[in-house]
Amino acid sequence: MKRTTLSILMLVSVVLLAQATPRNLYEQLCEVNQEWYKHRAIAQKMGLVKAKPLKHEQDLLSFHIRTLEQIFRQRPIDHLNPAQQRQRRQHLQVLNKYWQLRNCPRNYYLPYRNPVFIDHEGRYCAVGYLMLKSGKGKFCKAVQKNSNFIYIRQIKSAEFDVWQTQSGLSIDELAWIQPGYDPLIKLEQIHKLGVNRRPRFVDSLQATKIYDTRFDRADMFGFQRMFWGTAFRRERALKKYKKYKGKPNWEALRKTHGSINALAVYQGTLYTAVDTSMVTPADSAAPVIKIVKWHSQKKWVVVHKIIEPKIKRNHRSMIYTFFSNRGKLYAGGGFETPYNENTKPSSVTHSYLICFNGRSWQKVNQEYGGIIFGLIYKNGKRYLGTVVNGMAGYTRAPIHSKIKTNK
Repeated sequence: MKRTTLSILMLVSVVLLAQATPRNLYEQLCEVNQEWYKHRAIAQKMGLVKAKPLKHEQDLLSFHIRTLEQIFRQRPIDHLNPAQQRQRRQHLQVLNKYWQLRNCPRNYYLPYRNPVFIDHEGRYCAVGYLMLKSGKGKFCKAVQKNSNFIYIRQIKSAEFDVWQTQSGLSIDELAWIQPGYDPLIKLEQIHKLGVNRRPRFVDSLQATKIYDTRFDRADMFGFQRMFWGTAFRRERALKKYKKYKGKPNWEALRKTHGSINALAVYQGTLYTAVDTSMVTPADSAAPVIKIVKWHSQKKWVVVHKIIEPKIKRNHRSMIYTFFSNRGKLYAGGGFETPYNENTKPSSVTHSYLICFNGRSWQKVNQEYGGIIFGLIYKNGKRYLGTVVNGMAGYTRAPIHSKIKTNK
């Protein structure tokens, strides 16, 4: 009973601190990995309690791994057999190379800080990287497929237990290594789109009750990876849109307009947002933003396009999602602007939103502070999801509110 009460009190204190802005580097590291709470004495001795917080996520993650490598190298290993000692030294050398890469996973998936074993772009977490380099790549892929957001202590596998024992690293050390990654996603409670407002972003505790990880995997990245596979996969992707009965010519779309970024069926019509970079010459102006529909006469018709010649190819607006709200169809996405004298040293991620009123598409002149990837309905409320680029030095565009109350 005492242990349970203590655990609850620790959890409450962790949650409360996680919601506050870290005052020093130690508190910041506690957000990255709660195992740091157990080692405050070590942090105090290393001067972390008085050190200033780091500004960029990859700097923080790299510092976390580098510091643990330093701590682990100073620990006695007499209790380990020669094979375990050898493996431990090798793993710490791999860890040294890992933090120098500065290429940890990005948390595009959850609106709260959490481990990501392997992200969708192929970046491994620190423990996953250790396993990969010791011949456990197949095991890592299985974790990614079945439980990508799992904590090390939650892994129940005989294969993992054997690897951990042979590694020379204790389960406590591996759990301390595994970071939680800062969310690139934010959920803003929205009453009405396109109006001036003071944004209300939900905190981590609320987000766990709102956001379903399967939403992101099925809708945000699913179409881009599977759509140009077999015809069977394309048709399976359309099953969720049961009202649509047409048979679009996907190959004609790809050759004429480009690759699909998003897809929707609205009032019985199939709409796609396409990335025209595949069919735009590299030496031409920036590719066109296009929304194309499949016409009843069995042809693709462009219903909306915007040419942005002043925006560089890598910083043009893109549409990544469709969603409906209050009877209207929306297409959302965003763009990034490179740093300048006003934004140094960061690049800025902006939102892009257009609305179809049944006759024409109109741009929504409101900033939502990130690339829009969807609208989530939960318990009668609406939450707009936005994501920011996961590279170091990227920040969200500021949201300028002219009102004093939420709408």
